[in-house]
Formats: sequence, structure tokens, C-alpha cells
Amino acid sequence: MSFPEDYQINFSSFDSEHLIELSYISQSSTDVGILALMKLLESSAHRNKRSAISGVLFYDKGVYGQILEGFPEVIKPVWNSINADPRHKDIRVLGVDKLIKRRFTNWSMKFYGSEEISKFVPELRMSLKDGAPTLPGEILALMRSVADHEIHKDSMSSPNI
Repeated sequence: MSFPEDYQINFSSFDSEHLIELSYISQSSTDVGILALMKLLESSAHRNKRSAISGVLFYDKGVYGQILEGFPEVIKPVWNSINADPRHKDIRVLGVDKLIKRRFTNWSMKFYGSEEISKFVPELRMSLKDGAPTLPGEILALMRSVADHEIHKDSMSSPNI
């Protein structure tokens, strides 16, 4: 995984035929209430569905973490809008990587906070007992763990034919 120094990403360095995954964290510039979060999630989910973008958003105690999956030409304008969004500050790219297949296939934008993660992935409860994770790698690992848990749960509940 690469860790670019800033938010400037050269999307043209990726083949337009290949999926990419962009992950980042940022600090919230304002106190985000539940209504504002719900509005953000609704608009993001609609936009992402239209653009064939999948992903997950983590928010807790003023920290955003997000993974976006899609083709470079559709991720680029979303990334530009995130960087222009006054709700974000101190944006830090965690990685931009080629994908073989989507991790969040059915999620135009899935949301998790630390309470939801603790509820749905009990094995992560101890990691979250002191509040939201603060290290970028922890947030990224949590978002991926939730996706892996959901995928595993779905495959376990599907009858074998």
C-alpha cells in the first residue's frame, strides 16, 4: 500500500480499466450531529450508486475514515469534492491501490461508528473500549474488518446448493 504525502493524487497513473481503492482519514472541522451525518450518508449513497462507487465511511468523535472503490474517472471528482468540502480538515491519504475485485460490492456507502462496529463485530469490542481509534492504520483495519465480517456472515447465512 502506498502512502502519498498529501491529497494530490495522479489518477492518470492508473489504467482507466482497473478498479482502484482510495482510503483516507480526516478531522471534522465542525461538530457533526446525527442529522448532518444522515444527510451526508444519504447524498453520498445516491451519488456513489449513480457513479458505481462502493465503500465504507467511519465517523466517530470528530474523525472520518473512508474507503472508496471504483474506476479512477469516477473516484477523481468525488475525491476533489471531499478536498473542497469545508467539513474536512487535515485530510491524510492512507493509500491508493489497484483492486482485483471490490471488497464492498453491495455498499454504495456503508456507515459505521465505533458503537456499530462493537455491536456487529464483537471481537473488536476490546479495541474500541477506550473510544474511537486514533491511528490511521487502526481505522483502516476496522473498516476492512467490518467488511470481512459482513462478507463472512452473508456467506454463512446463504444455503449451500
